[in-house]
Amino acid sequence: MNVLAEVEQLHADLADWLGTEADAELLERFLAAQSPDFTLVDIEGRVSGLAALTEALAGARNAAPGLRITISDFHIVVQTSEVVVCRFHEQHSIGTSRRVTAVLLPDASTRNGLRWLSVHETASSQ
Repeated sequence: MNVLAEVEQLHADLADWLGTEADAELLERFLAAQSPDFTLVDIEGRVSGLAALTEALAGARNAAPGLRITISDFHIVVQTSEVVVCRFHEQHSIGTSRRVTAVLLPDASTRNGLRWLSVHETASSQ
């Protein structure tokens, strides 16, 4: 399982969905990487699940034309056979950024052997 590759690929998919007229297959691939129990704590402190994420993204194709997301300062906090916790900086080409802590679960059926369980975002000025 390649944690950094998964983080980079998922965010590349997200940027392509939000920044282009991508095919619906891209959103399906992004959502398939999430656990059914997925939760997101956004930069406003709101907690939402997979259904809310799905609904929000369904109407957001090309909402930020040309968007690119760069991942840096990647660090694995803990990695066991049952869970991976990582932290990274996410920079958006539109001028926003955030620190992210993510919890991923090993799952051999996914592209990089990981499924996203939880994401906690904190706005960042860097």
